[in-house]
Amino acid sequence: MRDVGIYIYGLADTLSGALSSAAGEVAELLNGSWTGDYADEFSEGWTEVHDGGRQIFAALTTMAEKLGVTAETFQSVDANNAAVLDIPKLNWT
Repeated sequence: MRDVGIYIYGLADTLSGALSSAAGEVAELLNGSWTGDYADEFSEGWTEVHDGGRQIFAALTTMAEKLGVTAETFQSVDANNAAVLDIPKLNWT
């Protein structure tokens, strides 16, 4: 069960990141040169899609938590998997 929870949490995290990235691009488009009725209609539709996506990801995270998975658990499993693969750590400094 824990593996399912980890999968669900990872899926929610990945999809949430993708939605955030898309939201940034949409905001840039809508705050830029695109104006008019079609831009307004698209904005309304996008808001519904974005809000619905956030609700779905929150539900997936809640489901993962009920299966005993938290962000710390996911990070720990991810770090252990990286250690097994012997991947060198990046030095960002």
